Amino acid sequence: MGTYDRTSVTTRAGIVLGGGYASRFDEGDKTLADFEGRPLIAHAVEPLQSVVGTVVVSCRAEQVEAFERVLDDVEFVPDPEPDEGPLAGLDAALQRIEADAVALATADRPCVPSTLYSQIFETLDADGVVIDADGIRQPAPAVFDTRALRGEVQRHRDTGERRLRSILADLDVDLLAADTVRDQWGTSVLTDVNTVAELDRLRRDGC
Repeated sequence: MGTYDRTSVTTRAGIVLGGGYASRFDEGDKTLADFEGRPLIAHAVEPLQSVVGTVVVSCRAEQVEAFERVLDDVEFVPDPEPDEGPLAGLDAALQRIEADAVALATADRPCVPSTLYSQIFETLDADGVVIDADGIRQPAPAVFDTRALRGEVQRHRDTGERRLRSILADLDVDLLAADTVRDQWGTSVLTDVNTVAELDRLRRDGC
């Protein structure tokens, strides 16, 4: 991984993927849905801002205006071509990243704390550190060597691949068990919101 300085936020960046259509969510743009007084995407962005030097939000062009009203100190990277899938958005966002290491987050997981990202950044000693949930590697929340991730994303896009999870197949990653993460940060830490019912349940139970 070269000369990555684990102690410096200037060598770290964060990307939040917020451009999905969320077809199972019945009440408008899921990323703007209220949770504890703030939109879901703010809950994804703000923990990163305390541990990285730059946060980039990957989104659809029509989302930028609304996101600008609720987010500060982030760079927005609209999808270069509509409906090309999450890898296209991630690829475009990575082109704006100069830091050695990058955290990847999704806008629908509002309970991931800054301390989780800090811990993963500090242990990064491979192409990435990802969470393993019952044998399934999760592309986010995770931390990657920027150069390794960029190369893998571009390679998979060249083959026509669109799925985010596909990039994990050939990267040399260290695994962090989901149960360990939940034991340390709570049972809701990895909860993602796909439906209004799931959001209502999280509102009731909290992070």
